[in-house]
Formats: sequence, structure tokens, C-alpha cells
Amino acid sequence: MEKWVIETRGWQQILTHHCDQAQPNDTNAVLHQDIGGGYVRCDRCHEKFLPTEEPGNPRLMLRLVPRKG
Repeated sequence: MEKWVIETRGWQQILTHHCDQAQPNDTNAVLHQDIGGGYVRCDRCHEKFLPTEEPGNPRLMLRLVPRKG
């Protein structure tokens, strides 16, 4: 399973991060998107994801899921 997955529900794009180091009480707050629409970073595993550039600079909803190994 990929660690970063973008899906569209309705008109909203959702970026889901499957994190190996997520704790049971972690929320989406451990994911941070650069203000300029750049990369998304995970505070737990420190991985970064750079979304492809699309016209209109779409905002992503961020979702964290503990990765089951």
C-alpha cells in the first residue's frame, strides 16, 4: 500500500497518509501543508509529499491513518 494517496470525494481532494509511526491518539494535526500550496509533511515519520501542480491551486483535506504492518 502506498504511503500517500490522493482521492476525490465529491469536489474535494483528500490526501491520506498511511504512517508507520502514527500513535493511536494522533489526529490529522500531525500533517502540515505548506502555506504556498507546496509539500505536505508528517511530524511523526518526517516524510514529505509534493502534490502535482494543478490549475486553481486546489486545497487538500489531510487525513492520517496508522499503517498496519
